[in-house]
Amino acid sequence: MAFPVRPEPPPPSGRSGRVPVAGTEVAWERWARPGAPRVVLVHGTSAHSGWWHPVVPALTDRYDVVALDLSGHGDSGRRQQYSMAGWAEEVLAVVSQVCGGRALVVGHSIGGLVAAGAAARDPAAVTGLVLADSIVSPPPHPAEVAVRPRAVRVFGSVAEAVARFRLEPPQPVGDPVVLERIAAGSVRPVAGGWSWKADPAIWDVVATPDGLTDVLPGVRCPVVVVRGERSSLVGPDAGPALARLWGRPVPQHTVPGAHHHLMVDDPGAFGAALRVALADLARRAEEAGHPAPVRPDLGPATNHIDH
Repeated sequence: MAFPVRPEPPPPSGRSGRVPVAGTEVAWERWARPGAPRVVLVHGTSAHSGWWHPVVPALTDRYDVVALDLSGHGDSGRRQQYSMAGWAEEVLAVVSQVCGGRALVVGHSIGGLVAAGAAARDPAAVTGLVLADSIVSPPPHPAEVAVRPRAVRVFGSVAEAVARFRLEPPQPVGDPVVLERIAAGSVRPVAGGWSWKADPAIWDVVATPDGLTDVLPGVRCPVVVVRGERSSLVGPDAGPALARLWGRPVPQHTVPGAHHHLMVDDPGAFGAALRVALADLARRAEEAGHPAPVRPDLGPATNHIDH
């Protein structure tokens, strides 16, 4: 099945809303397909749920898709302090209160390690995991690849902010139209103009990659790796390295020509790779006796908004 190079993201169907987690509201949006396996999408550092919009069209005919904003990102609330464990609890809260208690989870970049943390903390909740260009082992010299947080900027217009938007780590822009959409969804109004939605305090957690992979040994669910052929962070040995760690097969799919930001480089090819990976995980979850839930479970703690 072919998908457009620049898919127009469908509007969220069914519901979008917020889940309160440890005093902060976590925003989510959903493309509902009742009766289909649930899939939760977790974005990377300083990103938001809109990063997934380019690949959502590849999934909604087969899955009930939910994308969330981790705290300190997108339209979710901010905290005094952030942690990988706290973000993992937010993923689990969305799985519990929006997805009926179990879901397949896809995480991009740091979002993959957050999702892995959720899988390790609650194996019954995460029935399968896709690590999308997520590091699987710390670099030998983490200080050399540490991300340096930028100063808070205020722009006079959304257009000015979009023009200043840059990918981190730096890479060629595969699809400028997709990047522009993502950039436009990354700003919020502030006094004097517009600024980035991401809270600068998030960098205290993710600025240095040392220790971020510590959760991986505790993951018990089936895992599939999807990486970019030209990724500067994830090499071709990622799947085999995890297979050695866990003593079980870890399939790996490579998106040709793509760098780290797969949904910007080639959303069609990335979406196709996710379909293959998720179909594999859904099959293995059913064989293990843990089929993905088919009934919504929107409890009273979930503030949902009908569209």
